[in-house]
Amino acid sequence: MPSSHTISLEERDLIWKFRYYLRNNRKALTKFVRSVDWEEKEEAAYALLLVKEWSPLEASDALELLSPTFRNIELRRYAVSRLSHAKPEQILLYLPQLVQALKYERFIMSASKELEACDQKDSPIANDDTKKDTDKLSSETIHQMRIEQAMQKCLTGDDLTSFLIRSACSNPSITYYLYWYLKVEIEATAQVDSDMSRMYSYVLSLLLSSLRSGGCDLRRRAASLDQQEILIEILVSMARLVSQESGGRSQKEKALRRSLREQHDLLNLCGLPLPLDPTIRVNALLPDSAALFNSNMMPMKLTFKTENDDQYVTIFKRGDDLRQDQLIIQMIRLMDGLLRADGLDLRLTPYSVLATSTSEGFVQFVKAIPLREVISSWGTVQECLRSFRPSPNGPFGIETEVVENYVRSCAGYSIICYILGIGDRHLHNLLLAENGKMFHVDFGYILGRDPKPFAPPPMKLTSEMINGMGGLHRFLSATWYYEYRRLTDGKI
Repeated sequence: MPSSHTISLEERDLIWKFRYYLRNNRKALTKFVRSVDWEEKEEAAYALLLVKEWSPLEASDALELLSPTFRNIELRRYAVSRLSHAKPEQILLYLPQLVQALKYERFIMSASKELEACDQKDSPIANDDTKKDTDKLSSETIHQMRIEQAMQKCLTGDDLTSFLIRSACSNPSITYYLYWYLKVEIEATAQVDSDMSRMYSYVLSLLLSSLRSGGCDLRRRAASLDQQEILIEILVSMARLVSQESGGRSQKEKALRRSLREQHDLLNLCGLPLPLDPTIRVNALLPDSAALFNSNMMPMKLTFKTENDDQYVTIFKRGDDLRQDQLIIQMIRLMDGLLRADGLDLRLTPYSVLATSTSEGFVQFVKAIPLREVISSWGTVQECLRSFRPSPNGPFGIETEVVENYVRSCAGYSIICYILGIGDRHLHNLLLAENGKMFHVDFGYILGRDPKPFAPPPMKLTSEMINGMGGLHRFLSATWYYEYRRLTDGKI
């Protein structure tokens, strides 16, 4: 039963009838709580007792209890208590949804409104005994003291906000990603719902106060966030400069490299955690490696030198909202994890995406070639792979692992595009890596939307892609094509 399914009266009665039997089934808990009338106080109190006796819920299922469907504070606290047992990797995977779930937290919304009201009145934070002292303080100091009071509650609180702040303080990656997710939500909600925007600002203030008042490691993270802000401000100004530069792409690239050389902050980043992937620490941006992609927005290809003397290549986009791409990549990463846990590796490529605002952000650069370029330069996918990874004993004269990578990745992305309704698929946004892995980029149209006037097929499987498996007719070719069909469960 999917979470979007509305439980009928008959189903509700059936679940309630067998509630004691279902207590041993952790997957049944989300169905049980949807059968409860949470507006009835006695029924809600009784249901909460049963919830505490239920077989413990997994962290992934606890997310449903943080949706807008469930406003009961105690039930939401139970969900948070289950999340506290999750590994940091799981929290990172679901972090965007947890940030969205803050919108439905009654406590945090009322707390942010109360803080705003107090700021407007410029009232003392304690009581009449401290009025004389607080009257002398600046409004900024008073505001900070209120934030610190709320921060102390976060250290022991059992609500979602407290959980996120504690998780951020205990894990550096959560710190950096939570910061940027909150920043983007502040901007995204500012014009739509000012109360929501203020709420996110309040949570961000709690996060920063927790970092700045913590130990050396936490204070370093706060300083790194300031550096990340400076980095992105510089990159935005560089992107703006490029767009205003006259001349063609080569002329703009020269101007970009020249300007980057003049930005001394970018040449000495001192092990800054990269916003796109905080586990990567970078020492400098390499100006001479900067390039521009040949598209309307002209995204910048930027290469960073890491602490290990490796190079990490990113794409910085300005004028493009990457939040939807970020969501789709998150779904692909989640599917990949579930499939791998079930013993099925479809050789997917869930590259990293991070929106730093509603119009800017980073994308991880993966060395690959658009299928359109593959066809124009080599004629077929097979010829391309044969030139990269030849093997006299492999299928079609290509290394076996490379062919397997190609078939499995084609199958994986075909199913993913079908499930998520990804549209606007063409040979320019299907990329092929040298190791045979094929993957999709640019997810501007999802959930069945497509810019084409006539509905495209639910899966993108062109003759060029099938020819990469050898085609349909020869025996060896059919072997690999039927392997593709097996992996897609015969949905082609």
